[in-house]
Amino acid sequence: MDLKPTKPLSGFIELLPAQQRCFDYCATRMQNVLKQAGFSMLDLPAIERAEVLTDKDNWDEIETQMFLFQKGDTKMGLRYDGTVGLSRYVAGHLNDLVFPFRASQFSKRYRGERAQRGRYREFYQMDLDIMGINSLSTNYDAEIISVINRALNSVSEFIGESEVLIGSRPFWDALFDYLEMNSDQKKEVFVLIDKKEKMGDEDFAEGLSDTLKDENKENLIKSVFSDGYKNFVSKSESLDSAIKELTDFMAVLDGMGIKNAKIDLSVTRGLAYYTGLVFEFKLINHPELGTAAGGGRYADLAGKFSKTKIIGVGAAIGFSRIFASMLENNQLDLTRFMNPIDVAVLVMDNNNVVYASKVVNALRDENIAAVSYLDTDKKFKNQIEYADKIGARFSIIVGDDEVSKKVVALKNMQSGNQETLSLEEAIKQIKVK
Repeated sequence: MDLKPTKPLSGFIELLPAQQRCFDYCATRMQNVLKQAGFSMLDLPAIERAEVLTDKDNWDEIETQMFLFQKGDTKMGLRYDGTVGLSRYVAGHLNDLVFPFRASQFSKRYRGERAQRGRYREFYQMDLDIMGINSLSTNYDAEIISVINRALNSVSEFIGESEVLIGSRPFWDALFDYLEMNSDQKKEVFVLIDKKEKMGDEDFAEGLSDTLKDENKENLIKSVFSDGYKNFVSKSESLDSAIKELTDFMAVLDGMGIKNAKIDLSVTRGLAYYTGLVFEFKLINHPELGTAAGGGRYADLAGKFSKTKIIGVGAAIGFSRIFASMLENNQLDLTRFMNPIDVAVLVMDNNNVVYASKVVNALRDENIAAVSYLDTDKKFKNQIEYADKIGARFSIIVGDDEVSKKVVALKNMQSGNQETLSLEEAIKQIKVK
């Protein structure tokens, strides 16, 4: 008989129980940070109409990027990010929401592209967005960064410390205009800047030379990085405005207690998407992960769905990518998640099941994690091995004597000590950590 493959499809992640418990623990801690900051937790549909997911008309082209299918006359697809569904949702509930509106999502996303290390076909992402109608202060950009910082800090015992790098699309727009670059040059140089970190300085310089063919312009652009942007003060009104926005923004971050932020104008992000300040979080001890979280400001979130102008700032935390990468590199200490069970209730005979069930219910009523071994035809050796394998701190043995006397036999799985106690006494002892 040919056995079916047991591995999941490429680009899909499966976790073992202890790994899943650690994953859930980190997700809960981070979501609690978002809830504390007033973000509404949304659970939007995983499937959207194809025209919601894309503006493209070429079905064959977008089919290679998304999971798309058709039912009857309706073309549909699995969500690939949180922003598209959110924009539809906000446009459809404008009169029901209070603005500025704070929204958060933690859900699976799907991308049909080729799976690569760190890029999955199915993955969890945590989004947070703040939206306003017609206007939205850049103070909310700082608020988003502050909340992400707190969220990452809430799991710093696993991922370590982070830093946030701040970029500015308005600065580059102003500089390109100052340098009198044409639209094609602007686009090509933006792409080069976005890839600068991966390219290296030599290839970046070569790319600039091929695109601009003007050594003076090339040198001016290369001078921007680090603190070189300060040299462009008083060069144009738009440059002054962009630089002031940056420096004022850094002051607001400092006032919010964000001490791990710095300006890095190589951060550009979604070239056709973001229109203002942008930012990326990096994990200091894990540079190989690249960007742990990132986002920025967008000028018109729901333009394809509503005539009302909705301005927003949003970000996404690459939850699955961070977690899976650290698992692959054995960088997560899962010790504390290996033994989630306090008590294994071992039942010696089928006649003892009713009493054992009452014991289990009493333990759970006291918030004690308890499981019962209900294969009563198994030998005691098998049952005690089960209790040991699941890491139970105690086992409670229920046999005929315990049932007749209305007591339990409590065994400490570490010391091996065993004593007969009333259920109330056993519960008190179990609760002593």
